[in-house]
Amino acid sequence: MAGVESPLGDSPDPAGNDRLRWARVKALFLGAMDRPESERPAFIAGQCGDDALLRRDIEALLRSDEAAGSFCEDGAPRLLTGGASPLSTACHRLDDGAHLGSYVITSFIGEGGMGEVYRAHDADHSRDVAIKTLRTSAPDSLEGARLLREAHHASELSHPNICEIYEVGEADLLPYIVMEYARGRTLNELCRGTPLAPEQAVGVAIQISDAVAHAHGRGIVHRDLKSANVVVDEAGKATVLDFGLAKRLPEGDVRRTVESFTGNDALAGTLSYMAPEVLAGAGGDTRSDIWALGVLLYEMVTGALPFDGRTPFETSSAIIADPPRPMPRQVPFALRLVIERCLAKAPRARYQRAADVRSALAAIERHRSWTVAVQLLMRRRRAVAAAACLLLALPLVTWSVERVRQTTGAGAGDVVKTLAVLPVENATGDDGFSYYAEGLTDALIAETGALGPVRVVSRISAEQATQRRQTPAEIGTALGAAMLVQGQLHGVGTSIVLNMQLIDAPSGRVVWEDRFERPAREVLALQADVVAALATHVQITLAPRARQRLSNARAVSPDVYEAYLKGRYDWNRRTPASIASAIVHLSHALMLDPSYAPAYAALADCYNQQATLMVGTDSPQPFRAMAADSAIRALQIDPDLAEAHAALGYVKHYTWQWSEAERELKRAVDLNPSNPLSRIWYANLLMSRTRMDEALRQAFIARELDPFSPIINANVGWILVYARRPQEAIDQLTKTVAMSPDYTTARWRLVKALLLAGRPADAVTEADRVVQGGTRSPAALSVLGVALAHAHDTERARLLLQQLLNQHDREYVAPGTIADVLLALGDLDAAFPWMERAVDEGSNWAAYIAGDPANDAIGNDPRFRRLLVRTGLDTTR
Repeated sequence: MAGVESPLGDSPDPAGNDRLRWARVKALFLGAMDRPESERPAFIAGQCGDDALLRRDIEALLRSDEAAGSFCEDGAPRLLTGGASPLSTACHRLDDGAHLGSYVITSFIGEGGMGEVYRAHDADHSRDVAIKTLRTSAPDSLEGARLLREAHHASELSHPNICEIYEVGEADLLPYIVMEYARGRTLNELCRGTPLAPEQAVGVAIQISDAVAHAHGRGIVHRDLKSANVVVDEAGKATVLDFGLAKRLPEGDVRRTVESFTGNDALAGTLSYMAPEVLAGAGGDTRSDIWALGVLLYEMVTGALPFDGRTPFETSSAIIADPPRPMPRQVPFALRLVIERCLAKAPRARYQRAADVRSALAAIERHRSWTVAVQLLMRRRRAVAAAACLLLALPLVTWSVERVRQTTGAGAGDVVKTLAVLPVENATGDDGFSYYAEGLTDALIAETGALGPVRVVSRISAEQATQRRQTPAEIGTALGAAMLVQGQLHGVGTSIVLNMQLIDAPSGRVVWEDRFERPAREVLALQADVVAALATHVQITLAPRARQRLSNARAVSPDVYEAYLKGRYDWNRRTPASIASAIVHLSHALMLDPSYAPAYAALADCYNQQATLMVGTDSPQPFRAMAADSAIRALQIDPDLAEAHAALGYVKHYTWQWSEAERELKRAVDLNPSNPLSRIWYANLLMSRTRMDEALRQAFIARELDPFSPIINANVGWILVYARRPQEAIDQLTKTVAMSPDYTTARWRLVKALLLAGRPADAVTEADRVVQGGTRSPAALSVLGVALAHAHDTERARLLLQQLLNQHDREYVAPGTIADVLLALGDLDAAFPWMERAVDEGSNWAAYIAGDPANDAIGNDPRFRRLLVRTGLDTTR
């Protein structure tokens, strides 16, 4: 090439020259892309001078990028990863009427990075077909290999929504693929600038996700899903095209990162649809296709892409670091939740299978009213359990109320005002705002509970008690509440409109009702208006602190409040994926408004959950530091925010700062006595310190506040185990399991109660149910291993122990889970090093070693005493 000298001077090196030349082509292409389109011709002319070949290659790359809409296009980003220009050979376009094998070319369809696509007629089968050819005339070239790979992969797939491959052929050294001719328009043509109707978008997306699930089930990922690779016909049938970038995953593991996604095609696909991990160089797997599904869905319902920039660099940066651009409020909330989960930055926070995306979309399609699909999925089992177990739970609630009177010292004649704020009804006519009504319910409960001499039942218990549409008297009896608060949300938009009623539970009589309306930015002030009115009609004397808090309600952007509500909604689900999703929403809220203290407190709660054995998948230490930082930031803004004090106390509990933890948790309880989580966290701290009577007192109050919560009830049973009250623990946890059969933590703790009661066979049965039900987390395997060891099934126990050790070699496994099995097997010399590791990393497990009945047998072992000293739990010093 003119102007390029051999790097060796005297001896020309054609290969070296090719590398240098292609490096310059790439650099100039990126330089052109970084400039406005109107300035590109002058830039190219100035850089290329008389080098027509250089100019041609750069212009071809630009055309390739612009033509990303062509359904055979691989995209300029892929071309830039090659070691040599795929455009260096001349392209010979076939004329209409030309023969390619037994096919007659009827028209040219499009041009892409690898070659051309034509429409042709197959006389043998009386059908029209599409034919993809290569630019190169070398069938054994890289491009030829890729074409054959596409044909091979696609030919293994037989699905009504995947383009069918008919034949792979070669004519005059020109390789080609013959495939189904997909009639219709590409998605990017259908929705460019004009969104599809939500129901149409869902119908198309169900077909696409079903096709992708079919491919994933056969170990094949697409890697270039985009709107230009999906054709939709007039009947609404979608066809996924172009498996030219597809990769086969390692056999037996459809989610593992593919090691072969490196080298020349590491950056495969089209930039705007690439997942963050692919752009970061970490490769891709099925979850990268899930990301692309999210981009497709977003594009269908908005008519635009979720991430965009003036240059490729800006676009890449947005994909990696920024939240997607907000979707219009016309997009139903259920659908927004699905899209946002697909577009979670962390792969583990997304749907893990395309089949899961399809199921979520199908749920939305079944419920044409656009009910929040994720909310339905979350509540379905809970509602069934509540309906089935309400009568079983009523004695528990009654006993709980009486027990609280005993533990608080309240006499039978003392008046304890207990309110139940029933779920606010979404009466807006748009079920997409159900999440908003739920968030208002939680906010009203929190604000009312902070008033002082009043006890407010949690939303979850109030929600479950109303599932069967009982009378006010029945609901009040179930919840131990004399007064019921009922609300209807009538407006969300520029203004928030809320109708409220106060009902005397025994008589069902409405004793007060009013209508509240404020601009959307004043939603917090609206909540304060409602709470102040309630305080007046329930005859609560406001403490000065509560009065000041209600009068100082600040304005908040509707977008900030919405992101916060989404974050709290996801946090309430308590799964690894939902916690990761919550962090995205809350971070977005704080990006929009860094002064919104509740979002910092909620973020701290998320990081605290990521440090637990039940949710966490890595060492807890970094998450604790982030939780502390977020809680402190919240308190710097709002020193009286109960949730922030509770989150900080939680951190200090598990970092063994015992006095500071108790101070923060007591402060949280003082600021909001009706928050059951603050009380149960305080109870757990007291349990760590082996102050069992105090722990049970707080736990019973928490259960009165939230009588149907599986989390609260399971914790009550756990504390009863540590209090060495096995039969009470068994009764409590058996009721909890009946109330929420899928809450595995309750079953794990029931296993410990059964072991304490000397019933190892029953403990094994219960632990087996968890593992056989599909929960094979390290914690679940450990519980089963412990039960088997106590039942003298040493062989199975050691097999499970080996599974845990093998898993530990591959990924994070909490050391305490391994230590527990070794202790149960009596192998103390092997157990103590694992216990020391748990203490070294600050595991939650280590905070409870002083009172754990499993450690009774080693209580006098010097090695155990040293661990107690290290954690500050040695009460003998």
